[in-house]
Amino acid sequence: MGCRSQIRTMCASVCLRALCAWAVVSCGGSTAVRRAEPQEREFPAGVVHLRWRTPLNERAVFQASPEECATGALVGKRLVVGSRAGRIVALDTADGRVLWSTAASGGIDGEARLDDQRGHVYLGTDDGFLYAVDPASGVVRWSYRARGAIERRPEIGADSVYISTSSDRVFALDARTGRFRWQYERETPEGFTIHGHSGPRLREGVLYTGFSDGYLVALSAGSGDPLWAKSLAAASDQFVDVDATPSLVGDLVLASSYSGGLYALRARDGEIRWRYAIEGASAITATASQLYVAAPRDGIAALTTDAQVLWRQGLADAGDLTAPLAIGPYLVFAGSRAGLFVVERATGRLLQIFNPGRGMCAAPAVSGNGHELYVLANSGTLYALDLEF
Repeated sequence: MGCRSQIRTMCASVCLRALCAWAVVSCGGSTAVRRAEPQEREFPAGVVHLRWRTPLNERAVFQASPEECATGALVGKRLVVGSRAGRIVALDTADGRVLWSTAASGGIDGEARLDDQRGHVYLGTDDGFLYAVDPASGVVRWSYRARGAIERRPEIGADSVYISTSSDRVFALDARTGRFRWQYERETPEGFTIHGHSGPRLREGVLYTGFSDGYLVALSAGSGDPLWAKSLAAASDQFVDVDATPSLVGDLVLASSYSGGLYALRARDGEIRWRYAIEGASAITATASQLYVAAPRDGIAALTTDAQVLWRQGLADAGDLTAPLAIGPYLVFAGSRAGLFVVERATGRLLQIFNPGRGMCAAPAVSGNGHELYVLANSGTLYALDLEF
């Protein structure tokens, strides 16, 4: 197996730096995150307003480039979330009180997922464990150790849970007991690859996911047998990783390779319908009529489902971007160096940045009505924010 290396694109932007600097300064105090000023000073005339904050993994003020990339799962009036501290916690969404805390085997960088049918929450760890946790008590109902870090959200079928890992493997487990069902793997290419990995996407008995060798693969959810595999590496011979979790719209699968850009493939056989060139595409979101793709160098682009560009919003120096969430009239996403962004969905106009100091590589968890956001900052503090629309 080759050495894995995280590639980050760095571009200068005086305007964005000024905005981010304003967001940090407004927090006040020697420890910017914990001593933030009241919301009236943090968010003048903004659409996002601070409700509470709770430290989960306190970082030293001068610690270099910390990251906290975990996203929580909302279960009624509580949020279940992990952190790199190796803890899984539940917080009261009303005031941020920690209701329980459970030790995990390693740090958590992925998105938690609620299994409504069985009533537990799945969380994956950097050392390859998947936990099924009781959200009321924090009791671990079962755990399974896979191979490779689990950094993407699990998918849930009728009786199985599906995970992908950084070692180019996909696992199917019994959702009730955690018992192994099947595994599919591809060989990790020699040399350097981009840090991160694709998550699985399930629809109508087919599981779609990408691999670091540049392939997008469709698997039978029941058996793990490959139905088709398509290389998205034609545009380049290096950094061909397919790391973004695919999106599905109509009869199309949307996927991206780092060097090749965004691809639309026919779901039934993998035929490529079109390609949109954008280097480093790392996150894709599809609605019924529009697509949104994020890349560190180019920012956010909105397209129609037949690849017509509607708008672009450059976000130089924002860092790695999470998948844009379409919430009411907004797109909401995080930048690993610049914090949480809110842009106007129709035009891409930047409305607000919330950066409490060290950026955010975690996507926010969103309430059912879209008005409440819960996001973990790289500082290790979790923020509850109200979104107005």
